[in-house]
Amino acid sequence: MKEPILAVDFGTSNSLAGAWRDGQRVEALALDRKASDPTLMRTLLYFPEADECYYGSEAIQRYLEEEMEGRLFRSFKSHLPNSSYLGTFVGNRPLTLENMIGIFLLEMKRRAEHELAAPVEAAVIGRPARYSMDTTADNFALHRMQKAAEFAGFKHIEFVPEPLAAALDMRRSLRQEKLVIVGDFGGGTSDFTLLRIGPYAFKKEHVLGLDGCPLAGDALDSVFMSHRLNEWFGAKAQYKVSLGRNLLRMPQSVMERLNKPAHIVHLKEPATYEFIRQVRNGATNPRDKAAIERLFLLIEDQQIFSFFEGIERTKRSLSESDAAEFTFDYPGLEMTVGFRRGDFVTWSQEVKAKIFAALDECLRQAGVEAAQVDLVCLTGGSAQVPLIREELVRRFGADKLQTQSHFHSVLSGLIERAGQMAEI
Repeated sequence: MKEPILAVDFGTSNSLAGAWRDGQRVEALALDRKASDPTLMRTLLYFPEADECYYGSEAIQRYLEEEMEGRLFRSFKSHLPNSSYLGTFVGNRPLTLENMIGIFLLEMKRRAEHELAAPVEAAVIGRPARYSMDTTADNFALHRMQKAAEFAGFKHIEFVPEPLAAALDMRRSLRQEKLVIVGDFGGGTSDFTLLRIGPYAFKKEHVLGLDGCPLAGDALDSVFMSHRLNEWFGAKAQYKVSLGRNLLRMPQSVMERLNKPAHIVHLKEPATYEFIRQVRNGATNPRDKAAIERLFLLIEDQQIFSFFEGIERTKRSLSESDAAEFTFDYPGLEMTVGFRRGDFVTWSQEVKAKIFAALDECLRQAGVEAAQVDLVCLTGGSAQVPLIREELVRRFGADKLQTQSHFHSVLSGLIERAGQMAEI
């Protein structure tokens, strides 16, 4: 009996695994028994101490039980193409990004082996169409993923673009040939594949176009911070350095970390933390000093995760109504801010433009017009955000849009590829 081949959908927000075993599909495994959907494992790492780690829903539970002490990491996949981000420290222990991801993949592997009651050495792992628009950075990200997968103990590894995996899943239900574009809108990336598929064996030449953009759900969340909420934490604070005369503003580099879910946790790193302390000491008016105090409270009382969870809820509310309130009631950080869908759409125009530029490039590669596409297959939670969906309807028409399972279609295609790999 051959060992199973694991199919791994390692996502920015959620991760899943299935397998191909003995010529049969093994659908999504129950990797997180404590989650409301045991097949979905939140892509979270929590270190209460340097030598202790929790994963998924248990990471959140223990984080709250420990009164939010320690380090909670989310959206760390987003750092892959960033060569200047090497990792961080947990206590005095250095933790490279490759090891951070490897630790998470190792835990997925361990739980999958438990569910399968068999060891696993081979894996088909999903990857975005592009980790970065820069080819060098994209290759660097894939190299890091290879190292992380090796750290996790996989000896045979194949990476498959996630939109291609979704297309492989869709092919299973087609009865006639179609020209299909697959859009995979996740937490960290938006990816597109144009291909001709039908009820016949898949070949690489059936892929006519492939492109993507490292912007998706997290980038849409960040606009709430960058356009309104970050002022509450000193985004426009003015200060003077000791013995200096010039009036300075909070640097953009600090605000970039504050605005982004994957980066804000790094405000607690010693050099950045000390710099913010200097800004607070040099603040030129009580309003700015109070704003920096709130930023310290957000960091020191470990409220970052809860704050961005509230932003995510507000974004979802704006998908269903024209107005929504963001409310946060932690002592010292209390706020209620109203948002309108129109403002969110305006703020998101740059993100939207970059996402759809990747779609245009995908079509351009094949010399195909939108009108020639027979079917648009959508997967990922961000595909349901109205400004994304409305643009897709404008380009292709509502009748061509088909939404697959938000979380399981990519995994299903990866299992399909694992089956093909087993036959080689």
